[in-house]
Amino acid sequence: MRDTDDIRFGMVGHGGISGQFLGAMDVVEDAHVAAVAGRNADRAHAFAESRGIASSYGSVGEMLSAERLDAVYICTPHPYHEEAAIACVDAGVAVLVEKPIAPNLAGATRIVEAARDAGVFAMEAMWTRFLPIYEVVRRWIDEGLIGDVRLVTAAFGFSVPVMPEHRLFNPELAGGSLLDVGVYPLTIAHWLYGSHPVEYGALARVGETNVDEIVSIAASYPGGGLAQLGCATVANLESSAMIAGTAGSIEIPVFWAADRAILRAGGEEEIETMPHRANGFEYEIEEVVDCVRRGRTESDRMPLSLSLEMAGLCDEIRSRLGVVYPFEEGSD
Repeated sequence: MRDTDDIRFGMVGHGGISGQFLGAMDVVEDAHVAAVAGRNADRAHAFAESRGIASSYGSVGEMLSAERLDAVYICTPHPYHEEAAIACVDAGVAVLVEKPIAPNLAGATRIVEAARDAGVFAMEAMWTRFLPIYEVVRRWIDEGLIGDVRLVTAAFGFSVPVMPEHRLFNPELAGGSLLDVGVYPLTIAHWLYGSHPVEYGALARVGETNVDEIVSIAASYPGGGLAQLGCATVANLESSAMIAGTAGSIEIPVFWAADRAILRAGGEEEIETMPHRANGFEYEIEEVVDCVRRGRTESDRMPLSLSLEMAGLCDEIRSRLGVVYPFEEGSD
């Protein structure tokens, strides 16, 4: 158990999602971002100045050598997670790695093994699993208010122009909808059923850049529960998740960032709202802070074993869809 000094975070990467992380950090007690590193020192410096971050560096190695950090948030494009994460844990610094933890199971395994060998905390930044509204949803289910769960439907999709060099469409950057947003519906199904699917079918539109632009998955889970899941970067998909049971249903609007849930059972409707203090990222940050203070090497709520399972499942789905990233070609 460490003292109550502020937990000093570094950041590796300063793209769009970094702003959400910093916005959430504003409401997290006893923690702050002390430094940022990027692949270009000038851009990292400009970002640090614009966001009031004290120090900036042109590489993760420079930052780790110069700073006394407790944890690092890694939010680079997917293929660069592994190198940064392993550098941090080898230096004894905890890591929160933006989802997906790596583009494939091989990379995820190397990160997990490095963290476990070093005895250093590591966690995938699957922020949805920490949203307080899901505690309410779980209570409703555990109390039997919707009966036996039979089906969950969830999709996350948006439409943007196809730009071959953009990270969403560039196979060199592990582009595609599955790793970027498909992990959210897969995660809620896992959270609900406590398992990955025992059987599933997947169809996709693979675009001109050879990445999955839209994916549809039908799956079954232990105990007979079913799921209809989808993701897209070229189509706007319904944003609510629906959990249907034998006695009622639960709707979770904007399920990946949810602060509201609607119970419909017995001819009545109950709405529960739990507004975020910032944007929802604060809860995963607080989990990291708590684990670092307690000397934990993994989160019970988002264990590394789950990250490995999800990476393996996404590998399987991509294999069925025929999506292979160039950096995987020729690998075992």
